Amino acid sequence: MLEKKKIILIEDNPGLVDLITEIIKEGYIERDIVLARDGMEAIDRFQELSIKWNAEVEDKIKLIILDLDLSNINGMDILRFIKKNPRYSRIPIITLSTDSDKTTIDEAYSNGVSEFVTKSLSYDDFVANLRGLKEFY
Repeated sequence: MLEKKKIILIEDNPGLVDLITEIIKEGYIERDIVLARDGMEAIDRFQELSIKWNAEVEDKIKLIILDLDLSNINGMDILRFIKKNPRYSRIPIITLSTDSDKTTIDEAYSNGVSEFVTKSLSYDDFVANLRGLKEFY
């Protein structure tokens, strides 16, 4: 049996972790989710996966969902870490942030993000934007 590609979810809000996981399952997106709850745990996860999969990391990860508002290590720093590492640099990244400032959005896109989703939208708008995850499959 072929191994499912992974979605890396880097989010520290348990409610949003549940919501995002539910939307992924509701959309029948057949992926295993690897969760990191803060910036340091995210770095650890990437190092673990690099050791486990060696050069095949990009082939095994379909998408990264990254909260920019993380503790320990800022999400923008995680974004730069991912995009500067040739093992992960081509993996699409969706960022989530409460900050809808144009400077933050521009910085995220200049650092290689595929899509920027603002958390401060209404619940319905936020859910609708996350349902757009299906476009990445």
